Amino acid sequence: MDRKKVKLVIGIAAIASLVVSIILFLVAFLAGLKAPSNVIMGIVAGLCLALAGELGYMFWINKDSKANYFLYDSSAKKNVPVQKLNFAVVNTRTGRYLSNFAASEGKIWNDRVLDTADIAPEFKPLVAYKLLFSLADKDVDAGWKCLENASSKTIVFICESLNANSDFEFSNNFGKMMAEKPLNMPMIRDYLVRNKKYMQNRMLKYVVENINLF
Repeated sequence: MDRKKVKLVIGIAAIASLVVSIILFLVAFLAGLKAPSNVIMGIVAGLCLALAGELGYMFWINKDSKANYFLYDSSAKKNVPVQKLNFAVVNTRTGRYLSNFAASEGKIWNDRVLDTADIAPEFKPLVAYKLLFSLADKDVDAGWKCLENASSKTIVFICESLNANSDFEFSNNFGKMMAEKPLNMPMIRDYLVRNKKYMQNRMLKYVVENINLF
C-alpha cells in the first residue's frame, strides 16, 4: 500500500475511533445503565478515545506525501525542514545522482557521458557545479587532465546548465577559458579553485530555492 493510501486509512480509522468513543460515552453516562455496565462502557470509550488520539498523531507525522530527494531522512523516515539542509548533503546526493550514469566522475569526463546522458532538467545546474567543484576540491593532476580532454559537447552542457541557473558571468568566464587554443590549464585551475566556495554556495542556494522540484 502506498504512502497516500496508508495516510487515508489512518485518517478514517482515527475519525471512526473518535465517533465510537463519543457514542459510548453518551450511552454510558446518559442512558441510565447500571453501574457495572456503565463502568465497562466508559473504559471501552476511553480506550477508543486513546486510539483515536494515537491514530491522529500517526496521521500528522505522515503528512509528507513525497520523500524529497534532498530532504528525506531515512532514519527518521520523513523529510527534514529545508532550513536544516547543508552543502554536504547536497554534494553527496548530487554525487549519488551522477552515479546512475557512471561509476566515477572521472568516467563522466573521459567517457563523454554528458554528450548523450538524459540528465533531468532540475539536476543540470547541480551536475555542472558538482563536476567543477570536485575538480577544484580535489585539485589533482588527474582531474585537471580529465577537464583538459573534455569534449566540446560536455563543455557546452556545463555552460548551458550554469546559464539555466542564471549564472551567466561564471558560465561565460569558464566557457571563454575552455575555448582558448591551446588551453591555459594553470589559469583554469586557478579560477576554479578560487571559486570553490562560490560553487558550494550556488549549489546549496539552487536546491533551497527549487526544493519543490526534487
